[in-house]
Amino acid sequence: MHSDTWREMVSKVSTICVTGQFKRLQSELEDLYLRAGVPQPAVQAYRDALMSLLADEDEPISIQLQ
Repeated sequence: MHSDTWREMVSKVSTICVTGQFKRLQSELEDLYLRAGVPQPAVQAYRDALMSLLADEDEPISIQLQ
């Protein structure tokens, strides 16, 4: 992957992860997952919140494997 693609990806992820929207969604999901007995609820909630907000982005990150 080109360094510009990595920079773009890290920038988007970093921007998302510091928002209140991300933190609220992560917290809500973690609580649900904990009550449902999902293994590693904190990790799964983080992943799912991040994926959800990345999917909502207007400009998706294009990842090209070489």
